[in-house]
Amino acid sequence: MLNPTHRNSLPLPPPVSSPFTVQGMHRTKESGRISESVQLFRFLSSRLPKGLAGCGLKCSIGLVYLALHLTLNWGGIPVASARPLLAQVDDSPLDSEPLNSQSVDLSPEIIEGSPVLQRWLQEVPNVLEEIHNDPSFRTRVRVGYAQVTSSDDGSGVNVGVEDLFIRGTGLTVSGDYFAGSGGFSGGGAQLRYYVLPLGGYFNLAPVVGYRHIEGESYSTSGVELGGRAMLVLSRTGGADLSLGYSVVGVGGDQTVGLGTLAVGYAVTPQFRLSTDIRRHDADGDNDTRFGIAIEWMPEL
Repeated sequence: MLNPTHRNSLPLPPPVSSPFTVQGMHRTKESGRISESVQLFRFLSSRLPKGLAGCGLKCSIGLVYLALHLTLNWGGIPVASARPLLAQVDDSPLDSEPLNSQSVDLSPEIIEGSPVLQRWLQEVPNVLEEIHNDPSFRTRVRVGYAQVTSSDDGSGVNVGVEDLFIRGTGLTVSGDYFAGSGGFSGGGAQLRYYVLPLGGYFNLAPVVGYRHIEGESYSTSGVELGGRAMLVLSRTGGADLSLGYSVVGVGGDQTVGLGTLAVGYAVTPQFRLSTDIRRHDADGDNDTRFGIAIEWMPEL
């Protein structure tokens, strides 16, 4: 018989955990994890630059790390394992000193072979401003052949320069000359001022210049006034379409209307093929000229 005085020395049975007790423990742990996650979200939000406050970027980064934190907790990984990552975020130069060759873990060969990377290391550009103001079309130097459709003899060589940019403005200089047979010739120079941002896919420009036009039964020289529309199908000279109309000889004895439609398509980064149709509307005489040319796009 057991001695009642030794009752305290006997081993006690393990406590029975009821489902309610286990569920309560899990809820307590989950509440603690969520509380830590919310604190982490607030911590990450405070680390972002003040200029991003309230922006979608701040919320997105915070939610990503909130999800990471919850995943680490429920996956059995201690939160302390993620703290080195938080330290990197804390020390990241989002709004501190600019990048330099020492802060970028790249070999000197890679940096020397990338002009874009060298530029970013010198100064971080305003990408949005460049998208708006960096021209979506390029300067073209053209040499080609043209044929006047109304005459078998009206053929010749056509040379010209299109849209030579005056840096920092929407103003361009253009010029062309056609030396043909059968009495057809002409040439001129134009100033075009593009009124919309140069980086767009569509632009308009008033045109002013001086031109000489000579046909079988007409000849005129004088001031040229008109307009031009440019549709960019592929940026930086890849493909574009232009439509223009002007009047030559404004204020003179004879005026000639000049309509142009031109299409260009790049075959290499520096060269492209182009075609153009020109319509001359003189008093009682109309001519149409069709041309094809090779265009060189220099790096200016």
